[in-house]
Amino acid sequence: MTYTHLRAWLVIGGIAMPPGTDKLPLVSGDGWSYTLQRDIDATCFLSDRGAALTHLMLLGAFGQTKVGTLEERLGEGVNEIRKARRSKTGSYPVLLFECKGKVDVTLGEPAQRHNDFVLTFDAFDKTAIRQAFVRQHRSIQLALAMESSSRVRFDDATTGMYCTDDDGLTVYSLSMTAGSAEGIGSSPLAQGATERLHQRFAQLNKSAELDSCMRLFADMAIHGREPFRVFNSGWSAFEILINKTFREYEERFFSTLQLPHQPDMAALYLESVRKKLEGKHSLVDRFTMVSSVLLPDQSSEAAQTDVASFKKIKLLRDKIAHGSEFDEGRMPIAQLSDLLMKYLNAHSVRGMNSESSPARTAPTDSRNV
Repeated sequence: MTYTHLRAWLVIGGIAMPPGTDKLPLVSGDGWSYTLQRDIDATCFLSDRGAALTHLMLLGAFGQTKVGTLEERLGEGVNEIRKARRSKTGSYPVLLFECKGKVDVTLGEPAQRHNDFVLTFDAFDKTAIRQAFVRQHRSIQLALAMESSSRVRFDDATTGMYCTDDDGLTVYSLSMTAGSAEGIGSSPLAQGATERLHQRFAQLNKSAELDSCMRLFADMAIHGREPFRVFNSGWSAFEILINKTFREYEERFFSTLQLPHQPDMAALYLESVRKKLEGKHSLVDRFTMVSSVLLPDQSSEAAQTDVASFKKIKLLRDKIAHGSEFDEGRMPIAQLSDLLMKYLNAHSVRGMNSESSPARTAPTDSRNV
């Protein structure tokens, strides 16, 4: 049979739909796609009906003595689901993932059969299908967040999965296995954003280098997450970014030094110094090195501001790690998010530019390349 897998997230902060646009295609592949939409009710009708059907079954509401026909009760259930989602969605755009593919379905004893659908148990492996796209979801969320100069978060809007056969029968399968207030600003995606997003998504999704960083960003970007957890996830993502890329950017740093000395002797000396320092660089030293290579055109003032912010955030993290008291409502989450996204952006842009033209370097403001 053909399965349909839907998942959607509210995009909270940073991103708004372009004026006059209801649906904006982002990236797609074999049988799957991501779009940014204002309204997902029509797309999610069958999925919503499955959720309403499951709810009725769990309540024991299939009996003929219940008020209204099954169609009427299902209709009411779908309307309630949509009402609750619209209340949650508000004016936020929705990132919608749609996927279709083939799957083996085993129809056991149905819990409920109707004209155009059947509700059964463990008919196919939904977990395997979901897990196959986890990395893609993190990649698209990070790629989309990179298009904003403000912090972007994601909140689950809906998820669902069902199968259909060649005759149009829908199979719903049940599996029996077991903050602080802040301003939210958004702006429409700029011209050329979808092309950049497509490039970033492709790069992030194919590279395993920053898997842990993306996973931590996804955790940080969940709307409503406790500030302390957001801070820890964001800082850990930043540490991974710096430590994973340090050797690459250190190599570039030394290989591009222009010294007015005898080149062979200068190279021997620098290599000796590097060997002696290997493993002895502090995290701040590593950040300074990475920053100098990633953002070569950045002004001295901006560079010094970045270092000061990095040190301030690291100091707080170190104090917390040593048991000092802290105010969860005053953690520098926005500052950390801005700095992390700036350097993730610069690293991403450098990677894209290296693929097309190795001589190019990342600009100072890599969000608007």
